[in-house]
Amino acid sequence: MTDAQETAADLRNTTGGGPPDDVEKAPIPLLEPREGIPPVVADEDALARVVAAFAAGTGPVAVDAERASGYRYGQRAYLVQLRREGAGSALIDPVGCPDLSALGEALSGTEWILHAATQDLPCLREIGMVPTSLFDTELAGR
Repeated sequence: MTDAQETAADLRNTTGGGPPDDVEKAPIPLLEPREGIPPVVADEDALARVVAAFAAGTGPVAVDAERASGYRYGQRAYLVQLRREGAGSALIDPVGCPDLSALGEALSGTEWILHAATQDLPCLREIGMVPTSLFDTELAGR
């Protein structure tokens, strides 16, 4: 079917010359969290607030670590991202806050959800975050 034929066919399915009546609206892409992008936590006071919020949260916690292994040797974490019901999202700079053991302790007994956990666990351990329960979405998808 040519473009002209498709256009003519579409016009038969409309009322008033608008778009086809049977076309569903395009999905709206998720561009940021519903509460907005949180500030990056880079000092002890802000970290204490995050620890309290995540300790008070409920359910599992999603954890992700970003490394610069493509640009640097080693697997050091340069950003830790977390999300938990009741706590929201957090972005933590582990260079500014190198000891996240208080956060790791606050999440003890909570299921952590990671993707490709074998990639993130070593750098998370270096900053004091070790899960006691883990769900790896990469393994679950196999």
